[in-house]
Amino acid sequence: MLACGASAAAGAQEQGYIPLDDPVTRTIDALVARGALPRLSALERPYRAAEVRGAVDSALARAGEGRPALAPHGWYRTVRSVAARYAGGGAADEIAVAVWLTPFLTAQSTGGRELMLADTLAGVYPGAHLRLAATLGNVAAVTRLRVDRALRDDAEYLGKKDRAVVARMEDAYLAARWRFAALDVGRVARNWGPAAYDGLQIGRYADTYDHVALVLGVDALHLTTVVARLDDMPVVGTASDTAIAQRYMTAHRLAARWRSFEAAVGEQVVYGGPGRGFEPSLANPVSLLDLNQYSEGELLNVSYALDLALRTRGRGFYAVQAMLDDFQIDECGPQCEEPASWGLTATAEALPLGLPLDGRAFASYTRVTNLVYRTASPWERMTFRELALGRGQTDYDEARAGIELAPALGGPLRLYAALRRQGEGDYRLPFPPPAANSRTPAIFAGTVMRVARFGAQWSMSGPFEGVADLGWQRVRNYHHQAGASRDGFEGRLVVRVPLGVSARGSGGG
Repeated sequence: MLACGASAAAGAQEQGYIPLDDPVTRTIDALVARGALPRLSALERPYRAAEVRGAVDSALARAGEGRPALAPHGWYRTVRSVAARYAGGGAADEIAVAVWLTPFLTAQSTGGRELMLADTLAGVYPGAHLRLAATLGNVAAVTRLRVDRALRDDAEYLGKKDRAVVARMEDAYLAARWRFAALDVGRVARNWGPAAYDGLQIGRYADTYDHVALVLGVDALHLTTVVARLDDMPVVGTASDTAIAQRYMTAHRLAARWRSFEAAVGEQVVYGGPGRGFEPSLANPVSLLDLNQYSEGELLNVSYALDLALRTRGRGFYAVQAMLDDFQIDECGPQCEEPASWGLTATAEALPLGLPLDGRAFASYTRVTNLVYRTASPWERMTFRELALGRGQTDYDEARAGIELAPALGGPLRLYAALRRQGEGDYRLPFPPPAANSRTPAIFAGTVMRVARFGAQWSMSGPFEGVADLGWQRVRNYHHQAGASRDGFEGRLVVRVPLGVSARGSGGG
């Protein structure tokens, strides 16, 4: 997000993002949902540390004027403290350098990223983040190395696993900010959509990837464009099986805010092929890219998304994201009429209940159909290294509801129940041929796995940090085997200890 006016000028030297895997993000999300941080977007992440600090200071100033607090005071203090860790700081003519080492330990019952689709690879794994950041004026350079033994049991991680140390660059970006523009170059996790789930177009399920992000405008109205070179893909079936398809992605999003209402519309395209390079016409931030298919004969996979959010003061937060993928507007015979391909997320958060510990209700529903993210050309899949750029799974729906409490220790405690129906459809599978259109289900292909989960999520930030999602679940048709079942505990706990030093020096002569 891009701040505007005096706040942007005041925080111009603080460009670092708060990573989406930091435990404090759960507390920030709870504050946003309760209407306690109205200056932050409810639909675009990550947040800049300076934005978060400014939003917290503004909220505390309002509380000092006698307005009722919308969240526990300790949450504000915790968020501001963690934001200061990432902000950098220093005067405009100073260079600020920070080094943070964060050892962590992960205990989990599954190697899978999605607990409701758990496998049997349980374990306890050490790891560490090493973050280096340098800030000068309106430019920042940030890098974060992740060393994590848990990646060895992650079936969806495609990096090298046959070494004692498994590592990847989680963040590595240059960020520059001006009053009406911002530019990021490198890799950092992003999420467009309600916080309850990964965004349907741009989410954080996939491993971070290098990209260029341009933002034009201010909070009230701005345009964001993300352009990325995706991983190459071998073209199977060629004479030598050595042909390589280059792949590219462009996503742009026009967002607007008016008082407590927020809305955005997004377009995303993936294109490529053997010998096909980067095409500037498909990276134009102010062009309707879908028209390139019809006016210029370009081949691409396109999707559209609509986001809406409404924040009320004390009456809850409501948001919806809808995505339409592979829609058909041409005249077409029966064989080329493909099943509908779309996704939907609807959430309600921070609904007042009058319970102890400031208990609030929440509920959500999401549905992603069978053929989302894929098309007849495999190199046009909306993926990076076999993981979707948006949601991690397709061909499923899930309903979730529960209570969020504000305990004396740590951040929000969410007690929830969730029901999931998961079909066998997968965006990594080949796209069905036209002759199979009539027998390809729009959702719930094959044997449907059914999962019921009762769990608790909790996080804590500060000198000692942790995040947990623990619960019991009941699975029927386990791994899509009719009649197979698996019942029991499934969970993940991560504990961390951030250790850091920082220094400042004059950048002037």
